Amino acid sequence: MRTKTLLLTAALGVAAAATTMAQVYSVNAVGYVNVSLVKGWNMIANPLQNQTDNSVAGLFGDMPLGTTVYKWNGTGFDSATSLGGGDWIYGGPEFTVVPGDGIFVFVPADATAPTVTFVGEVPQGDASNMNVKAGFQLIASKVPQAGKLATDLKFPGDVGDTVYKWNGAGYDSYTCLGGTDWLPEEPTVAVAQSFWSYKAAAVNWTRNFSVNP
Repeated sequence: MRTKTLLLTAALGVAAAATTMAQVYSVNAVGYVNVSLVKGWNMIANPLQNQTDNSVAGLFGDMPLGTTVYKWNGTGFDSATSLGGGDWIYGGPEFTVVPGDGIFVFVPADATAPTVTFVGEVPQGDASNMNVKAGFQLIASKVPQAGKLATDLKFPGDVGDTVYKWNGAGYDSYTCLGGTDWLPEEPTVAVAQSFWSYKAAAVNWTRNFSVNP
């Protein structure tokens, strides 16, 4: 899985008070992230907030026949399978994929490995925070930032927490000894990469992320 990120900062909306000449700006960071899938299993995430359609069909569009997206629902997986031509069929309830959601994408062996382009806004401020549940949860950073999970991405690691990253054939596991201290090492996460989190207690992953000056 390879990713390419382009973030564009756009100033949207200007309001002026005539008596004070004060100006108020609303600034949104928008852009796209390309995720190159491989044949077989891919463990990815949508790192941008699509303002119009976060459904599987809206995000993935025309994927090779048989490509399947899996989203963890807490006890099992909901799925959506491509019929080709932009059509999808759901194996259960329809679902969306928003920043913070981790997903698996399976690409059939006889298909040409596709590239997914996620387009939207970067969650900033309180919108970049998320609740990490107790037990197993398939999650990702809500913002398109790569780095060490605790040091750079501020993941709230507690003693005994375990993170599992897909390596293409199985899982690499990392156990937290507290904060940024992990065994065998602190895990790193790429843009649009998801992972399994196992925690004994729920906690808020606080970012208050901003790309604006």
